[in-house]
Amino acid sequence: MRTHDVHATTAALSDIAQACLEEIAAREYEKLVAKLGEPTIGEGPRAGEPCEMAVLALGKLGGRELNYQSDLDLVFIYEADGPTTFNKRGRRGTPTNNQHFFSELGQRIVKTVSQLGPYGKLYQVDLRLRPTGRSGALATTFHEFARYFAEGNGQLWERQALCKARPILGHAEAIEAAAQLVIRAAYDHPWRGEDALAIGEMRRRMEESAPPGNIKRGPGGLVDIEFLVQLLQLKHGRDNAALRTPNTLAALAALNKAGHLNDADFEYFGVSYRILRSVESRLRLMNCASRVLPDDRVELAKLAHALGYADGAELAAECDNYLRRNRDRFDAIITREAAAASLQVE
Repeated sequence: MRTHDVHATTAALSDIAQACLEEIAAREYEKLVAKLGEPTIGEGPRAGEPCEMAVLALGKLGGRELNYQSDLDLVFIYEADGPTTFNKRGRRGTPTNNQHFFSELGQRIVKTVSQLGPYGKLYQVDLRLRPTGRSGALATTFHEFARYFAEGNGQLWERQALCKARPILGHAEAIEAAAQLVIRAAYDHPWRGEDALAIGEMRRRMEESAPPGNIKRGPGGLVDIEFLVQLLQLKHGRDNAALRTPNTLAALAALNKAGHLNDADFEYFGVSYRILRSVESRLRLMNCASRVLPDDRVELAKLAHALGYADGAELAAECDNYLRRNRDRFDAIITREAAAASLQVE
């Protein structure tokens, strides 16, 4: 296989998406301030000061692992409730509250990013991970975000998703505060003995809807590696800040350095992840939405050539080998973690 730095490619794609979001958000914010006023903090020692929003990126964008045609997983949070105000003379509009303002801002960002134009659309946006659920407000306060997880409403899969979260938009102070909120929400929970088995079960439910041989969600696919990384992050990240990185390859290295992933597994998963992500990237460029190797021999040969393999058979054999070995190691680590938890209980 040709050497290909998939990490550099996905990081560059992520930075492009972030730059687009920053420009769109800045433009829409100015237009909305002219219409509704500037958000301010309503109560407390900072009452009357400007209220800032932070946008959390999760999933591939959060980990700087964006692929071609990847969705953008976003969550909109803002500092506090309060009113909007018009500070400049001569400016007229209809004041509102911060929740309305930032929810409207989020909607405008999503619409601009995902609208279909003459050259297609920039990105598809996924908002399903917000704490208020699909039917709740688009934007929520820092306090409500923290309360949702602190009071036990946040489920294991939601905390797992936060392992790949990072703030990407907002002023420096808001970004830092949002980053601390994410850390507490994801890691300020004791690891429970049944969590390893629950993560294994979630993984198997996810693959039920994936076609056979799916490079990402099928048995042994990329999600196997990502779930194992997140399992170990949730278990050990509470006491080790170095483990709280949203990037999968960086997390593998941190877990190995901390002694939570042996050298053999670290080396193997790093190679497997890079190879399968490279295959996935080429599949996306070929418009293979299912992330499954083509059945057509000509198309498979084209894919193999692009990736540096002698032919389609060699590529298919290597993918099958990594998928099978990923699942074997996934099962072994889940079993090991569950057994270790059981011993601690006894």
